[in-house]
This record gives sequence, structure tokens and C-alpha cells, in this order.
Amino acid sequence: MKNKISLSMKASEKNICQSCGMPMKNMTDFGTDKDGSINTEYCHYCYEDGEFTDQGISLEEKMARNIRIAEKLGMSKTTASKLARNTLPKLRRWRKSSKARQNME
Repeated sequence: MKNKISLSMKASEKNICQSCGMPMKNMTDFGTDKDGSINTEYCHYCYEDGEFTDQGISLEEKMARNIRIAEKLGMSKTTASKLARNTLPKLRRWRKSSKARQNME
């Protein structure tokens, strides 16, 4: 079924984009797989037709982008920075890169 939301996600990850952290409340918020079905892990801003819309972006670049967007929406830079740095490295898309970076330090 195309519009059925998977119940296999952990409760802490449910309805939160695993790339940018955006809450996904409506069906139109979710990204899509190559076959047009709903992807429950990523939002439509990050994932379309089975591919990331920002391929090649680093975790640091993604955090900077999220901070800019949050500021435009009225959040202070301090709060936006704290939120991005505390959230994004824990999301599925970035876990490997943040672990690799820690191992290099």
C-alpha cells in the first residue's frame, strides 16, 4: 500500500526526518522512493524519487543549512545551533559519518 506508514520505526524516530530532523505530520511531508511510494524515514525536502536532494552534503554543511532555515523561521542562532548540533549527528543518515569523525579524533 502506497500511503501506509511503517510501524517498524523506533518511537523516538517516528515521524522525524532522519536527515534534517523535521517533524513529519502530514503525508505530504514524507519523501518518496523511486517507485513513488512514501518513504517514512525522510522528508520531501531531503528525499525525492529514492535519492537525497542534497547528495554530497556533509553533516557540518547540513547543520549550517538547518541553522539558517531555523533563523529565518524566527529561532535565535544560539538555539538553532544547539538544536542542530544535538539532533543531526544522532539521525540515521549521519550516524556513520559522526562515528567515523569521532574515531579520527
